[in-house]
Amino acid sequence: MASRLSRLSDLGGSGLSSNFWINLVGFQLIWWSLVLWGNAAMPVALLLLLIHVFLHFSPRKELQLMLVVAVVGFAVDSLLTLSGVFRFSSADLPSPIWPPLWLLVLWFAFAATLNQTLNWFSGRYRLAALIGGPGGSSTYLAASELGAVSFGPGVLSSVALLTLVWALLFPLLILLKDRIEVHHVCMSR
Repeated sequence: MASRLSRLSDLGGSGLSSNFWINLVGFQLIWWSLVLWGNAAMPVALLLLLIHVFLHFSPRKELQLMLVVAVVGFAVDSLLTLSGVFRFSSADLPSPIWPPLWLLVLWFAFAATLNQTLNWFSGRYRLAALIGGPGGSSTYLAASELGAVSFGPGVLSSVALLTLVWALLFPLLILLKDRIEVHHVCMSR
């Protein structure tokens, strides 16, 4: 999950570092926990995210990226909730008009994958749009199947809208990651 762990050897000579796998498994653990248990899983998710930031080779830059991505992502999900596309269980809601807090934590976890698991999208914005559209919408569909969210206008129209949203959002998040990375490199010289 963190870059300081990159000294570990490649797994099976696959060319993918142990960082990749730790980050991927860490994100999946957080995703499943939050989707299945909502706010009750937040302490474990936050602990894993703190460990990730602490072990990162550039914790300040990583935290900056995570904060920007979480704010942007949560704002998008808030708009989708306010417009009635998403419906969440009232037990997890801080307010009937806002998404649950566990979704904000999930955005922090997603942001933690951008410099590791999803780093290969860096500079490949068209590819990010092509894969991000169906990839992003499929995670919401999976969360819906697990009961974490329901779709107001219906499944098909919601997934179509989410595919469009993610085809635009994912390349934007990659661009933000690239800009923060470049800005950090320039500022540290």
